[in-house]
Amino acid sequence: MSRLVPTRTRHRVGVVVGLVAVVLLLLSPTFGRAPVSGQYRPLLPPDGLTTGCYPLPGDVVPDFAYVLRRDGEVLDAQGLHRRAVLHFDRVDAAEAVATLEAQFEAAGVASDVRVTARDFEGIADDAVVRGEMVLDLPVVAAQSEDPVCDDPNSTKRFTPDLPDRS
Repeated sequence: MSRLVPTRTRHRVGVVVGLVAVVLLLLSPTFGRAPVSGQYRPLLPPDGLTTGCYPLPGDVVPDFAYVLRRDGEVLDAQGLHRRAVLHFDRVDAAEAVATLEAQFEAAGVASDVRVTARDFEGIADDAVVRGEMVLDLPVVAAQSEDPVCDDPNSTKRFTPDLPDRS
């Protein structure tokens, strides 16, 4: 096939392709680059228990480090109720339960909630996330019109058509 294209033409095409490659290489740092901001972590949605959208009874917010994993209504043998699942950090299950139950008691809503927790097994002694806590609560409607209340990544109220991405 190389005999069908004259040598001089092949040479010119090679030079043009080489020049285009060099120009693209020199200009490539300006294409598709994010502006340098020094902020390389994504913005995190606000904590679902502190936004005012779906507060815990008595407006209690756990007095220990936690991450809200899921929150929503469930229907089971006990009827319709709200279930919130938290991961607690830097405390064990007994301390987390005692702390939260004391907070509910102080808010006068202890009879409305049930708190259970378990420590994760086989985690390192210096692990931050220590276990999981389940709160069985009365059903509550959204308490705010704030647009964040429609964001399942903040409220952790994932619908069946939206997979849990917490």
